[in-house]
Amino acid sequence: MKLSWIIQALALVTAVGVGGVRLAAQDVFSAAGSEASSGLGQGLAPATISATGQGGELGRGGGAAMADFDTLMNLIQQTIDPDSWLVAGGTSSILPYPSGVYVDPQGHLQRLMTDGRLEPDLPIAAARAPRHPWRETSPLRTVSLRGLERAIEHQTTHGLRATRELLSLAGLSRIEYVRINMAEEDILLSGPAGEPTLGFHLQDLALVASLVGAQTTPLGCSIEPDDSGIRAAQALLQRPQSAQQLARNPALIVEQLQDRLGPHRVRVFGMRPTSGTALALLDADEHMKKVAFGQAAARSPVTTYWEHLERQTAVPSQSLIRWWFAYADEPLRVNAQGDLFQLPPQCVAVLSEQQWVDQQGRAPSGGNDPAADAFAQGFTEQLAVLRRTHPAYARLCAVFESALALQLSLEASGQGSVRAWFPRLCALGQIDDEQAVQPRSVEGLTAWHKLKNGTVVAVVSGGVQIDSLQRAAREQWQQSPYLAASQVPQQAAVPSPAHAAWWWD
Repeated sequence: MKLSWIIQALALVTAVGVGGVRLAAQDVFSAAGSEASSGLGQGLAPATISATGQGGELGRGGGAAMADFDTLMNLIQQTIDPDSWLVAGGTSSILPYPSGVYVDPQGHLQRLMTDGRLEPDLPIAAARAPRHPWRETSPLRTVSLRGLERAIEHQTTHGLRATRELLSLAGLSRIEYVRINMAEEDILLSGPAGEPTLGFHLQDLALVASLVGAQTTPLGCSIEPDDSGIRAAQALLQRPQSAQQLARNPALIVEQLQDRLGPHRVRVFGMRPTSGTALALLDADEHMKKVAFGQAAARSPVTTYWEHLERQTAVPSQSLIRWWFAYADEPLRVNAQGDLFQLPPQCVAVLSEQQWVDQQGRAPSGGNDPAADAFAQGFTEQLAVLRRTHPAYARLCAVFESALALQLSLEASGQGSVRAWFPRLCALGQIDDEQAVQPRSVEGLTAWHKLKNGTVVAVVSGGVQIDSLQRAAREQWQQSPYLAASQVPQQAAVPSPAHAAWWWD
């Protein structure tokens, strides 16, 4: 096998900077068919899934697995300037990043490009991969965190590789029920299971478990233009000739505006900024905003901001638009005993600036924008479909649901944290990759659109906020007489030998 073909298959990206070269491998090679990861710690290395879903469709053909990057990385290290790698005393490193985005040594978030020429061969490899029970779809699958804790203990004690079954939480794709078993000190998460690349990640659950507590602070990220960049952009737009130039050559003005704004700041709060979970949230947030301006495709009919703006009678000449991913204001059903919850079908919503103000009770930073409100509402309505087709949105929703499920469990049990029940799971959430780079900036998203009544320039910002403490407060609970423990499948007296004992259908 030629090295050039391997590099092409991996869609490797080289980022040259202080400390040498970092290569990031994309998940376009995800049909390699390996059920074993490179180890529990390495399996939790910072990573996310491409928002465009490249490679995510492959598993539907018959159980595609994520790539075994160890073999490929070893081959690259042995072939490309062997003495330059850290393992040989050099300064270059290579890490597995099965993602659609990567962070260069300067902390700038960038998207990877895919090579469609490889796609025809990948379903063949996927079809030949063995079909494991956890990859089968199920209308209701239950994951026991007590059983998961024992599985993690077994893996770490015996130095075993973490399986994809473990890393993907047995294919769980949504949390519908949360049951707290005080006698067994267990939390059961139940919901449908399907395509593994569109489901939950042990890495995210572990991180959230290590962070939720009696005083959980909001988790999330934001993408914001720099203050100095905004002032420079305002100075450009306030020039007398700018209005005429904007009408004649909007692309030129937008290019100048982009130069003055510069890259947008990335801020991660409530969690380690180098974590794969943080990178996943940034990935979904940036992609959503590109969809808003028609700069990225969505596998669902989402009406763009510009299309909504065309319907408005009065539009601004330029605007700073903010959109946020946050919890949807939907009821949380609970049984009479207070130990079984049913989450709403959709826990996540996109909020515009005005909607965000209404939910948070804060002062708005800009004027009312009906088009921004309409896009947020339309995107929220399509999020259930997007979750089933875009791995990035699936992962974002899974993080929201994990945080809410664990926070509800603490509220119901009276525990200060889940650490006493699941110490190893929480310890996994605190593992940090010393070689991971903190994301600090992303290419600024400034777009323009020529309307019938003039040209509009828009600069976008906002982010993701997961405030599980506020969302799980008891005043949000709605007691239901129809919610019973029998709705959650019980583990068989004799667990099936066909799969791990910590989950069942």
